[in-house]
Amino acid sequence: MIVEPVQAAIWHCLNNYAYPDATFLAERLRAEVDTDETLFLLATCYYRSGKPALAYNVLRDKGPTSAQCKYLMARCCLDLQKNAEAEAVLTGGDPTRSRSLDDIITEFGSLSCFALSVVGRVCCASERVPRGVEAYKRALRLNPLLWHSYQELCRRGERPDPSKVFCATQLDGLGHITGTVSPTQHETAVPAGLENNLSIQTPVQLGNILTANSLHCSGIRAFSPDDSPMMPLRSTKTSGFRKIFSGSATPLTPSFGVMPLVDWSPQDLYPSPLPQFHSSNTTLTEANDQKSLTKRQLISAKETPLQQSKTTVFSQSCNTAHCLPSSGTTPAVHTAQSVRRSSRLFTSSYSVKENNKSPNRNKFATPKSPSRKTKSRLAKANLNKNFELNERNRLGVVGERPESIVGGDNGQLTSQAMSQQYLGMQKQSIEGLLSLLKQLGTGYLHLCQSQCRKAIECFTSLPPQQYNTGWVLSQLGKACLELTNYQQACHYFAQVREREPYRTQGMEFYSTALWQLQRESELSSLAQDMIALDPDCPETWCVAGNCFSLHKEHDTAIKFLHRAVQVDPNCAYVYTLLGHEYLVTEELEKAMSCYRNAVRIDSRHYIAWFGIGTIYSKQERFQLAEVHFKRALAINPSSSVVMCHIGVVQNCQQKTDQALQTLDTAIAADPVNPLCKFHRASIYFAVGRLQDALQELEQLKEIVPKESLVYYLTGKVHKKLGNTHLALMHFSWATDLDPKGANNQIKDAIDPSVSRSHTEDSDFVQVFPPAAESSQEVNSMQLQDSDDSIL
Repeated sequence: MIVEPVQAAIWHCLNNYAYPDATFLAERLRAEVDTDETLFLLATCYYRSGKPALAYNVLRDKGPTSAQCKYLMARCCLDLQKNAEAEAVLTGGDPTRSRSLDDIITEFGSLSCFALSVVGRVCCASERVPRGVEAYKRALRLNPLLWHSYQELCRRGERPDPSKVFCATQLDGLGHITGTVSPTQHETAVPAGLENNLSIQTPVQLGNILTANSLHCSGIRAFSPDDSPMMPLRSTKTSGFRKIFSGSATPLTPSFGVMPLVDWSPQDLYPSPLPQFHSSNTTLTEANDQKSLTKRQLISAKETPLQQSKTTVFSQSCNTAHCLPSSGTTPAVHTAQSVRRSSRLFTSSYSVKENNKSPNRNKFATPKSPSRKTKSRLAKANLNKNFELNERNRLGVVGERPESIVGGDNGQLTSQAMSQQYLGMQKQSIEGLLSLLKQLGTGYLHLCQSQCRKAIECFTSLPPQQYNTGWVLSQLGKACLELTNYQQACHYFAQVREREPYRTQGMEFYSTALWQLQRESELSSLAQDMIALDPDCPETWCVAGNCFSLHKEHDTAIKFLHRAVQVDPNCAYVYTLLGHEYLVTEELEKAMSCYRNAVRIDSRHYIAWFGIGTIYSKQERFQLAEVHFKRALAINPSSSVVMCHIGVVQNCQQKTDQALQTLDTAIAADPVNPLCKFHRASIYFAVGRLQDALQELEQLKEIVPKESLVYYLTGKVHKKLGNTHLALMHFSWATDLDPKGANNQIKDAIDPSVSRSHTEDSDFVQVFPPAAESSQEVNSMQLQDSDDSIL
């Protein structure tokens, strides 16, 4: 059985998303022919149909021997959470001997970059980070377009140099990028005999083949996934190779998507005669003229097929004598409006109406004018022109097509030159794309290193067509969220929703920003839209959890966040949000478990380290709290909130000078952070620096004018200074702003006899102030206090 046409049909179904048809045909082919190719094809059909378990079982029963089968089985193992088996398939299955990465590259050929990415993912998941990092780096050397590998390196705390990673000069070739390096044990090529068949096809047959195997500029063909745009089949192209990606060329067209603005034809790559079709714009007179060709003109046309092939496809109704120019230039496209010389000579006295009246309207009638003498003179002129053109074709004057068709030396040189030019254009396109990736990689690296302002500079300097994409705007929103600039973060995320309303990635951070700004209606609307859009992604249930958390329905929020964990058990941010909800409901053990799971998934998730420190702080284990806060600060050294909490726990350990120094550093990093100023004023009040405390509190009134704790502490300062009337006035304002949370404290401040002692009363400000915990209305100070505990 000749399997190549069946394989082509299967790949055609796969490329057009007809997975049931492709699977059915692959099963039939597998029953007839038991080879590695048919095994790989059947497993691919199962895998693309969303059935990795079926693909895994088929490959395991047979035992993969080819490189493609091994790689596909490793991908199936990853989807089925069988990481150890995935690594064993790629590394030879010998647990006593760790196979080198060079051996993997040698065996898998063009698949080696993807195989190394799988190895890196498995090693990082099994706490073998050095080997995983090395695998990711080797994968990027082979194929710098593997953006996910670069992301993983940045997330792991590595600092890859974007100018070296995305550098075109270090590329040995485009083989690993376009997939032209064949694995050692598996090669999928053009069906045997197709190349030979192409050279002996008639023009009509060849046209059918070219139509079925047309070359796409993106490098994807309907025939086989292993073919490369570097080695295209002989194909037709109606609009020329102007750019790789779809869309019209505009002033905003990126450099990596534009080919040189030269009109190409299929003969430029692989010269061959093409089928000729009549234009739909052919007039009745032109059709009659074509039927009136003499035998000598027909013979001359047959002797010069190249001249016909050089004419424009959409104007094939004209004869050779009038379509071919006298020089070697390509004639312009003729339309129905163009007036031909033969029409003026032969049809000056005819019209469509007259032809309809004629009984022999389907035949060419002898015209009354011009005279027979004039007609014979024109026929001789046409014969002379045809004879001259034929001589030029034989001598190679009109191009070099005849030698190319018969395989002459000049034809081979022309084909090689065009192939080299095509490869050069491919390389230019890749270089443009690498330049863009270098700029994106620089910004993403800054963001992973918590250098948010540098990241914002990099992203905002992108071209408009890249800047106005959902991914870039989401990164900008996340950077602003890290800087506690919630207004600007919401602005960027709102642009994402406007431009790409179907996007779910990053919406969990949008919901956090809305939570911080207490925008209940917007957060509720976002949650409803997300549930309607995609109820099977974790971001949807994170948004819903934040929505119910804002409405103080913490039990419902916990249920939704548990649903997010079920959808994606490897999302560290989901565990962090769940830990925050348990922290609010005082379920500290469950909160600790969630934070530890988040750290297990992502050791650089500093918010989880901050949550662990918060739990120890609530348990008054200040030394452990300081250790975990510093661990979070080491990951994000620019976080003023983390530094503020370090200062608080240092003050609780009687390290007052260190605490003030830490708070000064935090305020220098973020001068408008009210939380840092409030805690510094509290420490000033505790150590007796009342004027400094009063000055700090006056500045706080301008930043947060509706914060009850600010007025309450100001009243305590005035009370110690002996300003009783000012103290009572500030206590009254604090009561008006927060009648439920501050009443008891205000009574204690007015009448110290009902409190335990003045010392305990002066140390009321802890990591979580009692008024802030009992307040039903979350004020702006509490939002800043819980900044990183909600992120």
